[in-house]
Amino acid sequence: MIAATVLAAGESRRMGFPKALLRYRDRTFLGTILDGIAALGLKPLVVVGQGATKLHAERDLHCDTVLVNEQPDAGPIGSIRVSIRAVLNHPVEALVVWPVDLPHVSLTTVRNLIDGFRSTEFPIVVPQYEGRRGHPVLFARAVFQELLEAPDSEGAKAVVRADASRILHVPVSDPAVVDSLNTPEAYVNLLRWRDRAGA
Repeated sequence: MIAATVLAAGESRRMGFPKALLRYRDRTFLGTILDGIAALGLKPLVVVGQGATKLHAERDLHCDTVLVNEQPDAGPIGSIRVSIRAVLNHPVEALVVWPVDLPHVSLTTVRNLIDGFRSTEFPIVVPQYEGRRGHPVLFARAVFQELLEAPDSEGAKAVVRADASRILHVPVSDPAVVDSLNTPEAYVNLLRWRDRAGA
C-alpha cells in the first residue's frame, strides 16, 4: 500500500491567496491533485493544512484525513511529520509527498515514481527533469523515522542528502515537477501554459 499526502499548510504570502484554493481545470489546485491521487489508487490520503486555511470547508475535499500542521514555522517538514504519524499504523510501504502548488504534474510522472519504487525498492524516489530534482517525491517506510527526526532547518533535504546511493532519480519529460508557483505572475503563466497546451 502506498499512501499520499498533499502539503497545503503554507501561508501563501507571496501569492496573496491560499494556493490550495486557486482554480485549475475548473477545480481547485487541491481538488485537481485529489482527483489524480484517487485515479492512482493511493491510500490512505492525508491533506495537511493550517488552522487559518479554508480547507475544512472546501467542497473538493474527499480524502481520508484532514490534519493541521500545528508548527507551520517548521516548514514543509512539519507537515510531512504530521502525515507520517497519520499513516504509521497502516500497512504503508511508502508515502508520496505532493505539494499543493503542483496540480499540473502528470499522473504518468507519479506512476513512474511508483513503478520505480516497486521495481527497485529504493527508499527515496525523485523525479528529474533536465538534470534537476523535482516533486512529488516518494519516501519509503525505511526513511520515515529519519523524516520524523529531520531538523527544521534542512527538512526533508537532510534525509535526501544523507546518502546519495539510496536515491532513485526517475527522468521525466514533465517540466511541472520543477515549477515554483509562489506569485500571482507564476499562476498567470501556469494558466497561459494550460491554455496553450490544452491541458
